[in-house]
Amino acid sequence: MSIREISQRLDNNGIYVIFSLSKFLLIKMKLTLEEKQFLIQKIAADESLPEDFKEKLFPTTQKEYELRYAGKMRREDLLADQDGTFAVPLQIEKVFNGGRETFDDGWKNMVVFGDNLQFLKTLYADKDATVKGKVKGKVKLIYIDPPFGTSDDFTSKTGQVAYQDRIKNADFIEFIRRRLIVAKEILAKDGTIYLHLDAKKGHAVKLIMEEI
Repeated sequence: MSIREISQRLDNNGIYVIFSLSKFLLIKMKLTLEEKQFLIQKIAADESLPEDFKEKLFPTTQKEYELRYAGKMRREDLLADQDGTFAVPLQIEKVFNGGRETFDDGWKNMVVFGDNLQFLKTLYADKDATVKGKVKGKVKLIYIDPPFGTSDDFTSKTGQVAYQDRIKNADFIEFIRRRLIVAKEILAKDGTIYLHLDAKKGHAVKLIMEEI
């Protein structure tokens, strides 16, 4: 039975699916009989599985290395909106085309207001009429200048709070990673992503970028 076939039965019989999926994974991962029985008992009792089974059930597929940390979401789940962030209609704040209404291909340079992950997901979904067929797979350059994970507040020249840099540690790494994953999906084959960071988080984000 394939994973797809198993998932299609999820709504009808959750326990059957859990056991079927467990059986499939147990066969693939070559666990001992004792380990199989232990896991089946845990699943039947609706209990959490021990952390030390993670690598056996879900072995690393990365060919070289990857950075592991708390809260790291699977790429597939992120792109399927399991993070709770969805594509939204673009809110265009400004259009600037150097005196022309549009370019020859109908494109308009835009400043778009909103959450940057929602914006990236809108480009990835490629359904918004403003960008449909015009952006996804065609972006040559993305430049990202994020907060640096300092846990500080920053003010403008007038003394008003400009932005809060409160995300830190593993949350900061995952914050950057999720945006990089979706950003890569809209790049052209010869596209490039540049990310500006300092020495505090640059080493960890470098590993994430190489992994992605």
